[in-house]
Amino acid sequence: MVNLQQVRGSGVRYTLPYILRFSGVWIVVTSLVAILFGVTSYLAMFNELTEEARQHLVLVLSIETTLVVLAVILLAVFSTHRLAGPMIAIQRALEDVKDGDLNRVLHFRRTDPHLDEISTAFNEMTAALRERPKDG
Repeated sequence: MVNLQQVRGSGVRYTLPYILRFSGVWIVVTSLVAILFGVTSYLAMFNELTEEARQHLVLVLSIETTLVVLAVILLAVFSTHRLAGPMIAIQRALEDVKDGDLNRVLHFRRTDPHLDEISTAFNEMTAALRERPKDG
C-alpha cells in the first residue's frame, strides 16, 4: 500500500485548512473590492446607457467580477500551499524523529532555497543523534 505522506504533491489536502488562516481576509477584501468596482461602474454609467447597453454592461461586469473572485480564490489556495507546505514537511519530519526514525531526511522544494539552512540543520541533527551511543 502507498504511504500518501511520502508522495510528493499530496500536501495540498493538508494545506487546505490553512487557507482561511493565511488568506481568508485577503480573499474577502479583494472580493469585496471587485464587487464594489462592478457596482460602482454600473451605477456611474446607468443614466447614460440604453436598456440594451445596461443589460450588456451588467453581463460583462458580472462575468468580470466572477472571474476576479475565482482568480483570487485560486491564488489564495496556491499561496497558502506555498506557505503551509514547508511547515507541514517540518512537522512530518519531526514526528518521524519522535517515532524513532533517525534516518529521516528533510527536503524542501527546489523553489524554496531560503529554507536550505533549516533542512541542513535538521539533517545534521538527525546525523548527530544517529552517532550517539544508545543508552542501556
